[in-house]
Amino acid sequence: MTDKLPVSVIVPAKNAERTIAACLSSIAANNPAEIILIDGNSSDKTVDIARPFITSSYSDDGRGPGFAHQLGAEKANQEYISYVDADIILSGHTLIDLLDDLKLSNYATMQASITSASLSTYWERVADWRFKRFQNRSGGMLSAVVLKRDTVLKYGFDARIKYAGDDYDFELKVKKGGEEMGTSDTAVYHHHRADMKSIFNQSFRNSRGAIFFIRQYNPWSVRRWPPLAVFYWVPVCLINGKPDYIPFFVVDAVAGFSGMVRGMTDLILEHRSC
Repeated sequence: MTDKLPVSVIVPAKNAERTIAACLSSIAANNPAEIILIDGNSSDKTVDIARPFITSSYSDDGRGPGFAHQLGAEKANQEYISYVDADIILSGHTLIDLLDDLKLSNYATMQASITSASLSTYWERVADWRFKRFQNRSGGMLSAVVLKRDTVLKYGFDARIKYAGDDYDFELKVKKGGEEMGTSDTAVYHHHRADMKSIFNQSFRNSRGAIFFIRQYNPWSVRRWPPLAVFYWVPVCLINGKPDYIPFFVVDAVAGFSGMVRGMTDLILEHRSC
């Protein structure tokens, strides 16, 4: 019998019944020591579908991605951990490649490169085009990554981040600690959001979470004001001969603005309750 990889794979998931089986099946094929599901109070069949593949499962009690990532690391029992998003599919050698690349580098983390699992809809194609322009500019993603468990315990995830951005916050902590985050040539497959509703919901959630960074870090960084991205992407679409992609970014901007308004409302309510 092949020895298990000394890796605890942690899969945060919420209402992921569409992709969770393919994700976990691909993880199991990599033969890790354990697979841990951190469920975000799913209202669908995510947990039931996941059960045959996983070693253990825990709930984040609806507290969000920061708490989920931290909880997974605390429950893991291996020297190395891997965070894999529920909409990711690994190849049969992803984990061993990422582990080897990490050991041979001076990086604190080793993230896989991302390839689209499907380009069948307009929304997937534009999301993939946007993603490819930026995926290698930062090693800070946590969609399919291997790192030492001690690295997470050293820097920690912020449990106050309830919607999105805990990976970026973690990246800032790692870099402040004098370390860097790497990206491997090893590719995994990602299911981009496939329709307007899911694109809107994702952007809304990300922008709602951006309020945390505006409060916590530099409020004047354009990167932390997602609705402003439309002023970058519209000319980029025109310059690259893709004017038909502009509606995607208009939807993204409207969702981003709505999300930031909601995030500011959250902040006001939080202050009133103190």
